[in-house]
Amino acid sequence: MRVNDRSRISLPERPLSDTVNFLAASTHDLATALDLDTLTRSILDIFSRATDSSNGGVWIVDSHRGGFRRCNSLGAGRPGKLPCHLSAQHPMPTLLAQYPHAMTNQQLLQHADKTVSDMVSEIVTASTFGYVVPLPYDTQLAGFIILDPACETCPDYAEGLLLLQTLAHTAAIALGHMISKDAVRCSNILMRRTDRLRSLEIMAGGFAHEVRNPLTSIKTFVQLAPERQHDTGFIREFSRLAIEDIHRIERLLQDILDYARYMVHTPTEEDINELVSSCLSFISLNASSRGIQLRTELAQHLPCVLVDRQQIKQVVINLLLNALDSLHEGSREIIVRTRLGHKPDGDAHVCIEIQDDGQGIAADHLEHIFDPFFTTKHSNSTTDAKGLGLTIAHQILREHQGELWVDSKQGIGSTFQVSLPVGLRSS
Repeated sequence: MRVNDRSRISLPERPLSDTVNFLAASTHDLATALDLDTLTRSILDIFSRATDSSNGGVWIVDSHRGGFRRCNSLGAGRPGKLPCHLSAQHPMPTLLAQYPHAMTNQQLLQHADKTVSDMVSEIVTASTFGYVVPLPYDTQLAGFIILDPACETCPDYAEGLLLLQTLAHTAAIALGHMISKDAVRCSNILMRRTDRLRSLEIMAGGFAHEVRNPLTSIKTFVQLAPERQHDTGFIREFSRLAIEDIHRIERLLQDILDYARYMVHTPTEEDINELVSSCLSFISLNASSRGIQLRTELAQHLPCVLVDRQQIKQVVINLLLNALDSLHEGSREIIVRTRLGHKPDGDAHVCIEIQDDGQGIAADHLEHIFDPFFTTKHSNSTTDAKGLGLTIAHQILREHQGELWVDSKQGIGSTFQVSLPVGLRSS
């Protein structure tokens, strides 16, 4: 091994075959990471082994606060002094965006003018034996790595930085894709939460309607109890009814709270007929106030299906609200059916059909109804979801390995069909 003077720096020397194997293994680790934490730990591990580094850290774009946040660090001493967050205006990411290639600490400091060099020096040491590796993705800086190698004897300077730059290119692609995927996931969560909260306006009316009857029963019991306190039959029967009504109110309250709250996907064995009936109870007041009849044709003895109850309720309520909104003057009925079906391969599935005799959907609109923000509703519609409801329903059913179809003819009406597989078990 040839020893360079202290003005030169590179990676520890290794045979060409070892370098190729190292690149192949590193690419595999980066490509198979399933989340940001695993990916950033892999990135830091790969670059620390490539440079024989004992200290360092990796920063990525912070989509919530802006700027860059430190995800992982290496070593017991210096990482504790590294900043956990850098603003987008900090000279460090600004310099790296201008010079997006692997370089030594000294090279980076040479790019910095006197007004910002002190701020950059707080993050990188003035030592020759340190690396800064930007991770540019799609014309932007997705993150960067800072490393302090443990060795001072390195072979060829140019080849070392070339290897780092090759690794950085692969790491930046993996990181950019992961950040984009995470952003889509957060956007989906926000869309679902917004859509669920929007539906609560309609559900609140149904909740008030459902609670009124048990409250009347309890009120009657309380009013009559003093004068009939010695009537044991009356006390026993009304006590039983009052307890049942209180439990009914508790269940309704829990349904409302669960529906409004974003929940982690929690599959449970559910009776689809009971789930559908629960959804219908919440919109019954809205329907009756408009003179619309809700008719059910629920098949008996359906097998239970493994679903997230609140997510499937969100799907059914969205479809019911869409059906209500599509009804024009003269339309007076929504039919909700459940049945057991079989696919061509023999697999059983439970179906929910929601049929209306409303205005229907134009043929040229049918292929777009599951697209985000596509809507044919008027802006003053009471159930206007800004075109997100069907998109969210489609996503939820896809995650449940289910399907959503629509059959519609303009001027006649629409039928939406939900299909959920039978026989799935939680892993």
